[in-house]
Amino acid sequence: MSSRTLLLGAAALLAVTISAGSAQAYTVVEINGFHTACLAGDRDACARRETVIHDPANEVEWRRTHPEWYR
Repeated sequence: MSSRTLLLGAAALLAVTISAGSAQAYTVVEINGFHTACLAGDRDACARRETVIHDPANEVEWRRTHPEWYR
């Protein structure tokens, strides 16, 4: 393996790790804001909300505590 291949692989792994961590960093207040904005027609807020609430690490708990997000 060349050093370039290793560097590209490490960069891709870091990008995936950062994006996965950022999905879990949202607070309930922020997600409620996305939900409210989504209901008002903000498509970007809808996309963010969907990405965050369908995170497998948290989805079961959020479905139990916030069923309104999943309607």
